[in-house]
Amino acid sequence: MSIFQKQRIELSDHEILSGCRQFNCNAQRALFEKYSPVMIGICIRYMKNESEAKDILQEGFIKVFSKIKQFKGKGSLEGWIKRIMINTAINYYHKNKKQKQYRDLDEINEIQILDFDNQQPEIIENSVYPSEINEYSDDLELIVKADFSKEELLESLDTIPESFKLVFNLYFIEHFQHKEIAKMLKIDVNTSRTRLLRARKLLQKHLYQRSLKKLKIDN
Repeated sequence: MSIFQKQRIELSDHEILSGCRQFNCNAQRALFEKYSPVMIGICIRYMKNESEAKDILQEGFIKVFSKIKQFKGKGSLEGWIKRIMINTAINYYHKNKKQKQYRDLDEINEIQILDFDNQQPEIIENSVYPSEINEYSDDLELIVKADFSKEELLESLDTIPESFKLVFNLYFIEHFQHKEIAKMLKIDVNTSRTRLLRARKLLQKHLYQRSLKKLKIDN
């Protein structure tokens, strides 16, 4: 159930922001109706299912309304709300992760970590761009040829471990650097790089296998 009942309220951006700062219900409803369609998409990227995403959306907007006076107009309001949604999703992850989950994978030392910090990630409709998975792979041509939809790409992203998916989202889609990601996730920078590398490899493998099926090619 949404925070508010559906109701069309015509308010300007200035009226919405001013009203929210005074905790006006009509302004809060207008803000929610304007930005929730975008924010639910962001929440879905970080959660395992739509139900969890809706929980994050609701919790995130409660924080938005309670912190709205902290928004000083530097940058876009949408960007400010988006950051709150991401932080809410990360907090949810910290509360629910298992203590030993993925520990062995995170502590792999034999992997040679590549430095991706200087690469410019390509984003299409806030989804995963296949060529960024591994631009040197012989499998890339097949993955691109499969022409996956945004929904198919996000489904594939959901197949990798949650801790890897989180770093992948933060790095390639939100454009955070490893130092920022490490601070947000309470891990060290090398662990962030390791998780990103593992995410890329696992995602590429899954997309390649999915490409074979989609194009009906015998493996």
